[in-house]
Amino acid sequence: MRNSETTFDLNSYRVLWAKSKPYHPLWKHLLDAVAVSLTMPNPLAKLDWKPEQVALIVGLHDVGKADASFQHQVEGLSAELVKAGFPRTGDPKCRHERLSAKFIREQLRESSLGERDADTVGRCVIAHHGYWNEGARCVGQEYHAAQDDLLKLLMGTLDLRTLGFPALSDHSAFGMRLAGHIVLCDWIASNEEFFQDKLLQGTDDPAKYFARSRFVAEDWVKRLGLRRACGDGKASEVVPTPRPLQQAILDSDIPPGLVIIEAPMGEGKTEAAWILAEKWRKHGYQGMYMALPTMATSDSLHSRYRDDYLRKLGRNEAAHLVHGMAWLRDEKEPEKAPETGEPGDDRGAVAAWFRPTRRATLAAHGVGTVDQAMLAGMHVKFGFLRLYGLADRVLVIDEVHAYDAYMSAIICRLLQWCSCLEIPVILLSATLSAKQRAAMIEAYGAVSGDPGPEAAYPLTTVAVPGKEATTIQAAASTARVLKLETHAGLLGNATATAAKTKELVKDVGCCCVILNTVKQAQAVYAALGEGVPKLLFHARFTAEDRERITNEVIQKFGKDTAHRPDKFILVATQVVEQSLDVDFDHMITEIAPMDLLLQRSGRVKRHARTADGELKESGEDERGEPHIHVLLPQHDGKKPLKFGPSELIYQRYPLLTTFSQLTANNSENGLTANLPDDFRKLIEATYADSLPDEAGDVLKAAKAKWDDLQEDLAAQAGEFLLCEPMDDEFDPVGHDEVGDASDDGNGWRARTRLGLEDVLVIPLKPKQVEKWKKGELHPRLVRWLYKRSVKIPPYFWPPKALKNQPQPVLGQGKLKGVWLLPVSKVNDGWEWKGLKPDGKDYTINYDTTVGLTHGGEK
Repeated sequence: MRNSETTFDLNSYRVLWAKSKPYHPLWKHLLDAVAVSLTMPNPLAKLDWKPEQVALIVGLHDVGKADASFQHQVEGLSAELVKAGFPRTGDPKCRHERLSAKFIREQLRESSLGERDADTVGRCVIAHHGYWNEGARCVGQEYHAAQDDLLKLLMGTLDLRTLGFPALSDHSAFGMRLAGHIVLCDWIASNEEFFQDKLLQGTDDPAKYFARSRFVAEDWVKRLGLRRACGDGKASEVVPTPRPLQQAILDSDIPPGLVIIEAPMGEGKTEAAWILAEKWRKHGYQGMYMALPTMATSDSLHSRYRDDYLRKLGRNEAAHLVHGMAWLRDEKEPEKAPETGEPGDDRGAVAAWFRPTRRATLAAHGVGTVDQAMLAGMHVKFGFLRLYGLADRVLVIDEVHAYDAYMSAIICRLLQWCSCLEIPVILLSATLSAKQRAAMIEAYGAVSGDPGPEAAYPLTTVAVPGKEATTIQAAASTARVLKLETHAGLLGNATATAAKTKELVKDVGCCCVILNTVKQAQAVYAALGEGVPKLLFHARFTAEDRERITNEVIQKFGKDTAHRPDKFILVATQVVEQSLDVDFDHMITEIAPMDLLLQRSGRVKRHARTADGELKESGEDERGEPHIHVLLPQHDGKKPLKFGPSELIYQRYPLLTTFSQLTANNSENGLTANLPDDFRKLIEATYADSLPDEAGDVLKAAKAKWDDLQEDLAAQAGEFLLCEPMDDEFDPVGHDEVGDASDDGNGWRARTRLGLEDVLVIPLKPKQVEKWKKGELHPRLVRWLYKRSVKIPPYFWPPKALKNQPQPVLGQGKLKGVWLLPVSKVNDGWEWKGLKPDGKDYTINYDTTVGLTHGGEK
């Protein structure tokens, strides 16, 4: 550390400030940042940079504040600055991070570090406020001398006698790690509660101040949950009795890299990922981020990860839930926003990263939506901080087959950066196509070895950058004969669907009915009538009602439930088909692409049970083989098939190829599949790259439209992606300023999913709208309001109000971007009446049992 014989005259720059409200001197802020850096794990250890060298660059991140345009922007401080010899220079304004980068580059170029290496280090510093703009002017002579003195102070504190830094072998890997580290250290050190800690008051001696700052930094890093516990893995303890897939992974020496696990539903792919992550702990990978398709599936897996993984292995570590509404489920109140005290700081963006939801992308254990991980591969403000958070832990993406070409393009770019940063990735899927698998293997950097469309199934594929991919085979724990019975003419027929459902559970049994739209799910639920135990589950419930319904579904139909009913009907949309470990006796589903039908079938007779529904530890399922009923459009072979609203959810081409497989050879009974043997054949036939010559014009036209759409989606994603990583340069974004859905900045916003964005609405009494529209509310009230929020389709919003009907109001402050809807109470729900453009009445209704309806539908 600092040489005790080295002294510095602080008189030349002690009046320079870093924070004005409350006041904090610049030299102390730089030492605070150094202290935080040394407390955090060294992000460049694998690249041969010592902790002290990293900390020096972190400390210099704000040296550019020693400049007239920054120091004289607060009038109340100018007089003392001029008296101390720091005049107004008349220089044009220049962002301080650019000036910091310019100073650092000059110093490094004069040392042994090459020009390109110095540029990369400077670019990391420029990014610490989320901008990548280059270019900076010179500072005045007095300020340049102060910058030199600040450098000497930091070097003395760190006992660095020269600026001899190792050359960079991989600029992108170095840059992403350092840029994220600088931001996080700066934000912690900039927090008002940090630098106003009582321990730091009353001393102007650098050595004493720095020692105390180290102590404060230790406490902050611990409290924020940013220190990852180290230790050996306990792979053999994850599953007491491993299934064949899990045992194959236990027995194999799999290096950290990309691992794609393909296996049927219910084979324990999630636990297999945990086993692999445990094995990689010996390589320094401590923790995971589990990325799921939806908030509902994230909520479900979160408790399993905590209870069945961390606690089971005796780890007293927090598992954070990570998605846009996760803070509603956090028992703690939202934390106070950090006050940086620096004019022009985007305090809102900084504060967001210190809330549990965003900070969870930096902690050891997180479970959340895939969107949070995808943002790490996108050109968004502080996206590099997400990559920094993923470094040195394992990324697991479940249901990877479920994403369209737009999302898949983003995931492939994310895989490129994960490969660059040596972040191991595990992809889980029951129904991955060969084309999808090949694209992901290539993105991670394997040179060859894709097993192709004829590969064995189940299969584990291992890809390491620069090497040929390899595979590991394991038998499925059980073989199943799946019957897909078709019902022509029932697609879209709510009455007939309800009648068929009641027929299946006439005596006993639990049936799941999956519809492709919320409207049809509500129609079938209503057609079931009274006198039958039933529940409706879809996305258009309030946050608190959806959480309640999700918990009820798991309690009734989960693997180990003690509350499984003898007879029950669950009517649901796609929310039930992915990553939920639920088990039904019967299933009815509207037609969907074959891979999704197979996915849905995994919720039928998923676990071996007795004829009475009791869970069995081993043996055959006494309920028999799985059987699902698929609702098809009416077809006579002459008129074009009409899939109705389902074609708005899924594309016509995979619906046609699925229909063809279900009705092959004019079969009236549907399709019988031997699983797992038929998985590959069915999936590849659904998404075939080429059609036989005898294919009809209708199918050829649908295929051409499908191909054009895939190209268009990938091209649209390209607008939002980071640049590809490069060994010899760190230039990930091209210097444009962008934002994501959580940023308040200007410019276009990167989106993780295409499609119309739902409108978030909070129903309130008219007087409450007027009282709370500015959003100046206590956090507890904000939480209560968001739990009552519901999403409304954007094509029904905003409604036009009737005469004398209160208008919806767009919220501000803590309710920014949310519509406040003045409603009247109707029993357990609410109602709003408006006027359509054609003059007809239009209503929006909400019921705790049915959810949201609109357009006058009850």
